[in-house]
Amino acid sequence: MNSADAPFAQRGRLRLESAFNLRDFGGYATADGRVVRRGMLYRSGTMALLSDADAAHLRSLGIRAICDFRRGNERTAEPTLWHGAEVDYFCRDYSESSGLLGEMLKRTDATAEDMREAMLSLYRVIPVDHAASYRAMFAQIANGRVPILINCSAGKDRTGVGAALILAALGVPRETIVADYLLTNEHADWNWLLAQRNTLVARARRVRPEVLEPLLTVDVAYLDALFAVLDERHGGVDGYLTQALGVDEAARKALRTRLLD
Repeated sequence: MNSADAPFAQRGRLRLESAFNLRDFGGYATADGRVVRRGMLYRSGTMALLSDADAAHLRSLGIRAICDFRRGNERTAEPTLWHGAEVDYFCRDYSESSGLLGEMLKRTDATAEDMREAMLSLYRVIPVDHAASYRAMFAQIANGRVPILINCSAGKDRTGVGAALILAALGVPRETIVADYLLTNEHADWNWLLAQRNTLVARARRVRPEVLEPLLTVDVAYLDALFAVLDERHGGVDGYLTQALGVDEAARKALRTRLLD
């Protein structure tokens, strides 16, 4: 069985004891019949909890670049330390509107529907708030800094959009992109992660788990909200790649040469 035939729930899973939502998102077939190479594209949530053995395993993968989409306070609280100087580590400091999620967590009257609406709003602004990070991500790949690992705190929203954009640029069909995005619901062990933390999210989940559910889930509607904004403002994903990120058809052709079999 080749990677394109593997059960979706098992795709890309790395058998590490203390990683969160870390997986290889290669192995998918493109619309023209090629396949995204394995061992070139990785995505993850926080990597601050990796064991020594996990860190050694990641170093053995030959990863040459990390694009960390987290804010400065997130990186300070949970630093990424497993890599050496040979890895090009990108991050940036910014202020963006996902802070409204934190405000929602503080509200005692917030409902699950309120949280879901906040998540939909988040996905509508991610393309603007994180365009600089996504430009850097594509620049790393174009400059040959692969294998590459992209991450945020949970590895599902900022990272999920980044992975979707890479797969779209490579010509992977929309339904496959959505299926890969939804794998977070199979891979992310929130019970384990939140047991390691005493954060606002961890505390809120203990007392209001139903309100937290939309925050800890990936939902087709979230990605649909993203694509709808790209359609409205850029004429689709290709337009966003070209207009906002500078990834034109020539750049996409080069990416495909580098990352497709």
